[in-house]
Amino acid sequence: MRFSTIAAISTPRGKGGVALLRVSGPDAMTVAERVFHPAGDRTIRSYPARHQIYGNILSFEDQTVLDDGLLTYFTAPHSFTGEDVVEICSHGGEVVSALVLSSLLSAGAVMAQPGEFTRRAFINGKITLSAAEGVADLLDAKTETAAVLSAKAARGSLSDKISALSKEILALSASLWAYLDYPEEDLQTFSDEEMLDRLAQLDTSCEKLLCGFRTGRAVTGGVPAVILGKPNVGKSTFFNALCGEERAIVTDIPGTTRDVLEIPVKAGRILLQLFDTAGIRGDTDDTVEKIGIDRAFSYAKTAQVVFVLFDASRPLDDNDLAVYKEVQAIRPPLVIPVFNKSDLAKKIDASRLFFDDAPVMLSAVQNPDFSEIIRRLESFFITDEDAFASGEILFNERQKACLVKCRQSLAEAKEQIASGMKDIASLTLENALAFLLEIDGEKAGETILNEVFSRFCIGK
Repeated sequence: MRFSTIAAISTPRGKGGVALLRVSGPDAMTVAERVFHPAGDRTIRSYPARHQIYGNILSFEDQTVLDDGLLTYFTAPHSFTGEDVVEICSHGGEVVSALVLSSLLSAGAVMAQPGEFTRRAFINGKITLSAAEGVADLLDAKTETAAVLSAKAARGSLSDKISALSKEILALSASLWAYLDYPEEDLQTFSDEEMLDRLAQLDTSCEKLLCGFRTGRAVTGGVPAVILGKPNVGKSTFFNALCGEERAIVTDIPGTTRDVLEIPVKAGRILLQLFDTAGIRGDTDDTVEKIGIDRAFSYAKTAQVVFVLFDASRPLDDNDLAVYKEVQAIRPPLVIPVFNKSDLAKKIDASRLFFDDAPVMLSAVQNPDFSEIIRRLESFFITDEDAFASGEILFNERQKACLVKCRQSLAEAKEQIASGMKDIASLTLENALAFLLEIDGEKAGETILNEVFSRFCIGK
């Protein structure tokens, strides 16, 4: 397929030192020659690829000089997209870069669609689909940890793991197909017992990857975390302290917070979508406050983390117990009880409360130490430090769904082999491989046949 030649501004909009414009496609060099004249008498093509060339950037219509800058070209397939690519650096600024882009479009390029450069890189086999998704996550990264983890995915860390698993499934599938197609040749590489053992190992590896999905989402996408408690236990102060800035109004008046406040917050290596909610009490006649309380419980029901705050300087009352009972009924994945105002005299009776973990003692107003909260968050969401360090982590629901289907097919194949139904198991393994390869945007198709004929001397 012959694609059109596309162009776009690759740097963010706004004033800056330089702007980078990228052109990719079969006519990239022709378009560049129409709008860029190197200094001196040489042409663009007389310079070697990947060599920066200084010159003037021209308007295609009247050949007036728009700016001076640098041009670098890359020849297919040795470029990010796998096509001929030209990159032009002009001075930064919305007007200058827009003029240069307009000239490129007038010279024969068409405007690139969102993500089209990366899409072409995938289509041309330069990167896998999971690596492309890693690029997208890298661009959207809100924390340093998310950027590092996404960069590993963009470099193919997850693809390497998928490739290793697919080779194992491919070997088992090829062995079955060889046995079924040429039973008289005794070409089955693995005994039934060996196949069952290898399938069990594959299942363990898939389960480990699926467990890492929670880590990937917590680091890159963020997990919803809700702060619950009765009025005046310091929820908004706690919210502000975690945010590192004054985002919520703090007063001594009960019921100050009516609506839900939300902000992304970095907590160690975890990204929280933190929600401050209305104080929960049953003795209010305020319609707006009641709506806020209903919303607080609604958000808590879908949260991954719930911070339950109590005032350590006061005895528990009915409102405290109502919050406690509601959390016990909801049973969020992670509950972190917090005894706030611990700098004051302790009057709370903790024996009336039971949580899986002991309450965290802190004072949200006096340089609070969040290290214990961060430790609990990281220990819950980052369960495999080795996988985290290597970047073998699932990031999104699409990847997770593919792996779940693969694992289901592997389990079915295991039962079929144990029951002697090798013909059905061979098809089931092919499905498992297809689901696994789908994570990286590949198709199983001819892969199994190629493996069979490359590993066995069948053509006699």
